[in-house]
Amino acid sequence: MTKHVPRSARWTRLNAKEYRADFGVVRYRAGAWEGTVMYEARDEDPAAPWRAETASAGRFKRPRNAMISVEDKAREIRRRQGDNARVAIAD
Repeated sequence: MTKHVPRSARWTRLNAKEYRADFGVVRYRAGAWEGTVMYEARDEDPAAPWRAETASAGRFKRPRNAMISVEDKAREIRRRQGDNARVAIAD
């Protein structure tokens, strides 16, 4: 079982409109907080090159909700794609 890591340790506030983590970013844009997951993926072939990918995690009223959504989306991507995705998040 892993220890709880507080959100403040996972996320860094860059300015009033942006938070960053190793696996994504949350930005305030057009009246809402938008979350984006950043990861690397490759085809089924282990010799295939890694390519940078992004996935939207939605728009929310509060930055905390967007952060939770980004974390959930990052876990989902890692679980679905297995060894064919690299997301910098630990369970």
